[in-house]
Amino acid sequence: MPTKRLKNHRHVYERISSDGRLTGYQVKIRQKGFPVYTKTFDRLADADAAVVQVLNDRNHGSRRDHRAPERITLGEVLENAIREVQQSEKKGKDGEAARLSTFIKRHPAFCHMSMANITRHDWEDWKSLRLEEVKSSTVRREMNLLMPVMRQAAIDLEMVGSPLDQVSRPQVRDERIIRLEPDEEDRLFHEFACARNKLLLPAARFALETGCRRSELLRLRWSDYSHNGGTIYLHDAKNGRGRDILLTYAAQVIIEELPGREKREGHIFPISAEALKNAFERARLRAGVAHWRWHDFRHEAISRCFDHGWTAEQVMDFSGHVDIKSLLRYRHPRVSDAVARLRKMESERQAAGSLRIAV
Repeated sequence: MPTKRLKNHRHVYERISSDGRLTGYQVKIRQKGFPVYTKTFDRLADADAAVVQVLNDRNHGSRRDHRAPERITLGEVLENAIREVQQSEKKGKDGEAARLSTFIKRHPAFCHMSMANITRHDWEDWKSLRLEEVKSSTVRREMNLLMPVMRQAAIDLEMVGSPLDQVSRPQVRDERIIRLEPDEEDRLFHEFACARNKLLLPAARFALETGCRRSELLRLRWSDYSHNGGTIYLHDAKNGRGRDILLTYAAQVIIEELPGREKREGHIFPISAEALKNAFERARLRAGVAHWRWHDFRHEAISRCFDHGWTAEQVMDFSGHVDIKSLLRYRHPRVSDAVARLRKMESERQAAGSLRIAV
């Protein structure tokens, strides 16, 4: 592609297409005693920054390998990130490593590209294709996973920023507004009771009673259960803090009827996340409530607290939320209840008006 030297910008050339359009900026640095440095950028500011960086390194005698990004592929960067995640102590490391591995398998051609050749346009194309295949919320989660990996790779390879940071994440408006109707609850829990996995029913009942997340439920231990206090202490909640899970009488009965209550050792619900997920998926399909997700038990439990007139602060004590904005995403009042409150207020107002007239 033809290039044209750009005035007042040392070593920077404009890349011009056959129809005369500006398509990018190319840096060419030829100095005696150093290998030729060439690289293309989407933005002029990035090209200028690269010139300054390379010249400063050379003036200070640095032997930094500017060609490393040309030799290392995106796939190698992701494989290195997978190894680091697996060796870490972070929560959810297995899921994160699995999602990175899936990305490599799903996009082999993209992962064979060198880091030096990947531009913002490549990531924009990937985003557009993914949006045709999956929901915007899925693409947003994938970008949230990839962005810190690409940012760290840019630092390690001494690149001028990550091109993925120049791509906007898709807007997501997928709040679930759903309540568990009485007939749906009956069908669901009937199938839970009939399931081969005998821990499915008590786990689901416990989730509905306490609003406990599935990952939290599976980490609960007998040593943290206080029968007299009516709580279970969770050492590592989603927000990184420990908290007490408040137990209703029904929740305590569920715990006291579980296998393992005699020894009171290990996990309260001794079942893997995969086994619980598979048992739940099969049962909800048999019940004809395929739209219901496990996390919806938490939404329903919190909504029921609001239905009973709890204040936001009281519900936050129950749910473990630390800010009101996050909490209100879980509040789904029934329209029928709102209408009943409105008519009750209207009746009280009319009664008060009649009383004033009589006086």
